[in-house]
This record gives sequence, C-alpha cells and structure tokens, in this order.
Amino acid sequence: MAEVKTGQKGPDLEETLKAYFWQAGYFAVRSVPFRLDDEDVTDVDLWLYERPAALTRRRLILDAKNKVRPKAAERLVWVKGLQSALAVDGAIVASTDKRSSSRRLAKSMGVILLDGDAIKKLASSTKLQLDDQHSSEVFDRLFKAVDTARRSNEWRLAILAARSSLLTSFGAHSANTALSAAGFFGEQAIMAAPKSEQAHVAIRGFYSSCAYAAIGLDYMLADLAFRSKDERRAALINGIRYGDIDSMEALAAIRAAIGLVRQYAPNGNSTAKQVEHRFEQQAANVPVEIIADYIARLSSADALYNVARELERNAYSLNMVRYDALSVEARSLLGVFIDFHDLSREKLADAAGGVSRQPVAPPIVQSAQAEGTGSLFPDDGKKGAE
Repeated sequence: MAEVKTGQKGPDLEETLKAYFWQAGYFAVRSVPFRLDDEDVTDVDLWLYERPAALTRRRLILDAKNKVRPKAAERLVWVKGLQSALAVDGAIVASTDKRSSSRRLAKSMGVILLDGDAIKKLASSTKLQLDDQHSSEVFDRLFKAVDTARRSNEWRLAILAARSSLLTSFGAHSANTALSAAGFFGEQAIMAAPKSEQAHVAIRGFYSSCAYAAIGLDYMLADLAFRSKDERRAALINGIRYGDIDSMEALAAIRAAIGLVRQYAPNGNSTAKQVEHRFEQQAANVPVEIIADYIARLSSADALYNVARELERNAYSLNMVRYDALSVEARSLLGVFIDFHDLSREKLADAAGGVSRQPVAPPIVQSAQAEGTGSLFPDDGKKGAE
C-alpha cells in the first residue's frame, strides 16, 4: 500500500518532496500551521531542518504548487515574505513553471526554485515512491477519528500545537510545547485499553511530539557547544524551565510584572512577594534537571537529531516497530521524557508494543485511508558557526 500517494496532485507533490528531502538527510514536516495570536494565518507546505555541521543549524520553508497554469512569480514573492516573517534561513518554491524569467526572478530574490523539469524527475523517481509511510493527510485523520469518537478536539489540537511551534517559537519554546504534547499523548496511551486503536494513535502522537522536542533541544545546543558541561546543564535548565537559556532575559518579563504588582496592587509589596515566592516554588517543582542532565552528557553531537528522525519516521510508519526495537539512543531519550512527566516506563512501553510487521492497518487507519481516497542551498543564513 503506497501511502505516499493521496490521489490529489498537490498533496502528492508535497509527499514526494518530503520523501526527497528526508532521504537527503533533512528533518521534514508537512502542513505546518502558522498561527498568530491563536488564529490560523496560513500553513507551510514543507518545513525543513538540517544539521549540516556540528555547530550549524538551518531552517527552510517550501511552497509547492502543482497546477496546469502555475504562477511561479506570485509564489516566489509570497514565500519570500513568509520567510522574512518567520525569520527562517531559506525558502524554496516547487512549481511546474519552466519559464526562464521565473528562474531569473528566483535567483534575484535568493529563493530556490524547483521548476517543472526538476519536479518531473522527482515525481518519476521510484526511490521516492514510499510504501511504508502514512501520508500527512492520513496521519492527521487518525487523530481526528479519535476526537470524533470522544466528541472532543483535544488530540488534534495537541498534535497541531506541537507542529505549529516549529514555525513561531523554535528552540526552547517549541521544545516545551512539544514536551507538553508528549506528556498528553503518553498519558492517553497508558489510559487507553492495551493494544487498542486509541493507544495505537496516542503512541504515534507521543513519538512525533518527542521528535519535535528533540530537534528543538538540538537547536538550543548550537549556542552551547563551547560551554562546559555544567554551563550547558544550567542553560538547558533555564531554557526548559523559563523558555530562554539566559535566566536574566527569561525572567525579565516576570520581574516587570511583579514590579507592577508591587507598585499598583493593594498591599503591593506583600502581594508581590507572595506572587514571586509562588512562581519560584512552581518553577522549582518542574523536574527539568532530568532532561538537562541527560542532554548535557551526550557524547554524540548529532544524537538528538538522529533520534528525532528515527522517532518521526516511526510515528508515520504503517507498521510502527516495537518500543524495544528502537535504537538504544531513542529508548534512552524517551525514557528521560517519560520520567520528566512522571509516567510509567513499563506501562508506556507496553502501550507502544508495536504492530505486526505485515502491512495490515487497524480499522481506524483503514477508515482514515478511505476518507482520503480520491545540497541545493547556499551557505548563508546559518545558525552557529562552522
């Protein structure tokens, strides 16, 4: 069953491009929503993250249009503006347009253009016709199906929140958002009946959220490479606990708010001290040291990146491998995240037992499938130094 095909030209092209960049070593995510003040603005067809060197990180966005009458110039202008708004390092347009004028415009704007000839080659490549992965449409409908059965929208909102954070708050904030989603899906997997359809989908959400947390933490490490282990640990604690590796910067807004309480609230000084004490108490109760201790000791510089790719791949796999069949590094990181949320490793491992190696999808997957029937880049804009 070739899940890379959706039966629609646009999504099929996006899946092909995702497969291409994934095989080229990128971390690739499709259909990432761009939200501003809790409102959906647009979505990014493909979000790409690469780690070309130990101290280098790069994020790119890709806009794909597979139309009979392509408007490449319009898409080039649009994606360049979105690149600026998101402050990412590069932009790509994939269009069936073959005009030389479009290539000249793309070059002048600093946008990569994959034109009609490139798309034709990619679409005809048998190496990109994956048969072991769910399309993004099917993956998202799995969570929608669970929500429908539960008469809620919690599951879909949780996975989309983790995904959208990759665009607007990548790094410490996105890692925290993804960790929250991972905790939610971990709890849901444990509460669900063993080997049930809900447990199966919850584990997919857990793996994917953990993957997003891992690359967010990997992005943080680029600025910490030359610090001592203790300094890395302290910076990671601040990042996970407060959202910024610099404690002074992270607490500036909190201190400003407490200052306003002290100045304007009745019994301001006393009230401000209570607020400050309760905030510090609650922050101290978050067991971030569990994660910081583990990551600060990592011996392999690309460990988080490799684990993130493994977990995301397994989340979308038609046949998720058993928990104990994951790499040692992946199981170790998952164990740290599980401990952070004070969940049972044994119970979650049982819930993530895995499915048969044979390509037989459970009923909820079959339902979701049926519903949906019918280096290229310059070296500028890098995070860190070579």
